[in-house]
Amino acid sequence: MLFLALFPQGRQIAQEAPPSVFLLRLPCVSTGIGNWARRTEDVSVGKAVYTSRLFMGPGNRSAAMTCKLRPNKARVEFQKLKLGFGMRDNDADSPSATFNVYIDGNRVDSLTRAVSPGKAESVVLDVTNPSNVSLEVVCSNQSRYCDRVYFWDADVEYVLPLPPKK
Repeated sequence: MLFLALFPQGRQIAQEAPPSVFLLRLPCVSTGIGNWARRTEDVSVGKAVYTSRLFMGPGNRSAAMTCKLRPNKARVEFQKLKLGFGMRDNDADSPSATFNVYIDGNRVDSLTRAVSPGKAESVVLDVTNPSNVSLEVVCSNQSRYCDRVYFWDADVEYVLPLPPKK
């Protein structure tokens, strides 16, 4: 009876979000000509304010980074990579860019996105098996400079390892 009193019937119990880690807490390296950096700043994309934690600046070519998912020191099992990104509203004169994701060196065409100023994009990727993930931003015009792509979501969800059996 005590159990029923503590958890009333007919009500949903809120579930906690899975634990996650910011992508740049994993080992990541540059793999493109342009640059990327961890920087926290507020940006306006699509007339909404986001707190960006990472940017990728392709310049007039590309910017890319590769991050190692496994093996990892914490022995966690990664599940999903969630990305939210876009170019700022006030970069209206910038050429568009193409965002690509690679899993263990193979491009995932279904996750390719055209990134243009003022338009927010998002990608959710299953990362239960891969060892590495690469993010790439390619400027659409090699004679003009593409502005930065800002990432407000760049989190990898994971499950904790099971304790060893005794």
